[in-house]
Amino acid sequence: MNKATLLFLTLVACVWTQDCMGQFYASRSHFLMSGFIDNPAAVGNNPCLDMRLGVRSQWLGFEGAPLSTFASLSGRVGTSENWAHGLGGFVQTDEIGPWSNTRFSMAYASKIRLTNGARLSAGLAAGLVQYKLDVGSLSLPNPNVADDPAIVDSRASEVVFPNLDFGLWYEDKTTFAAVSVLNLTEASLTQIGNTTAPSRCMVLMGGKVIKLDKRFSFRPAAQMRITQGLPVAFDAQGMFTLDKVVSMGAGYRNGTALVGLLNLKVFDSMSVGYAYDFGVSRLSVGARHSHEIVISLTACDDTDPYTGANGRCSAYD
Repeated sequence: MNKATLLFLTLVACVWTQDCMGQFYASRSHFLMSGFIDNPAAVGNNPCLDMRLGVRSQWLGFEGAPLSTFASLSGRVGTSENWAHGLGGFVQTDEIGPWSNTRFSMAYASKIRLTNGARLSAGLAAGLVQYKLDVGSLSLPNPNVADDPAIVDSRASEVVFPNLDFGLWYEDKTTFAAVSVLNLTEASLTQIGNTTAPSRCMVLMGGKVIKLDKRFSFRPAAQMRITQGLPVAFDAQGMFTLDKVVSMGAGYRNGTALVGLLNLKVFDSMSVGYAYDFGVSRLSVGARHSHEIVISLTACDDTDPYTGANGRCSAYD
């Protein structure tokens, strides 16, 4: 029995024999470069058009392994010294074996400047999610398994449902903290399984930049993902930055991976981030490696009245 079949049978057992409350919101090692995907309040944090492209390939060497991609575009739509509005959208796809999940969302964020000079944002994202189970793409080891009603009835199971996310984001020049709740609608996927439903996911995130001298700085950050029915996922990382051009560091994801991180500012308007995950879980014996690339395309200046000259938080990208 090959690895893809083992993965498939695990998914079938989850979907057809119990209340499956899993979620497809994939973790990303470069979460500082893709905050908009996890928190709609981050839309418009940059005072200009901001495009992000990312791909993450996990468990290399494992047939049917997870593959995640995303693309986002955001910007400001109105601003003053004390308030601003952010608007944007993103599309994200996650695939694992016969399962696939595509999210498309449009987000709006309202931003205000607090009396202490810090900034607070509240954001809401609304969109559609498509879940798809393609059992017919698998070669099953036992012909009798293919006759199981749970499999026959699901050869092209597909469902599209609305999705709603909410988030809050606080930042000053050196620190940020954010909280969001993804999948507020928590729709039931009866077309795939009688008791199948994606759970709400709460994402907590924060970070800080510490100036070491004129050229070097250190950026510690952490992210926690809390989902009903799943273990808490916790990421912690730290990166050293030289001249705001090159950043290198390491991170740890609880029980699953050690992470190497690199961020390079290629041009004033373009940055590239790379992450390498070395698996430390039991599953990693056969598939230790994961790779992630994120590209940031943006062209901002220091004349934005809301952010102010050099006022943007440098604790995240």
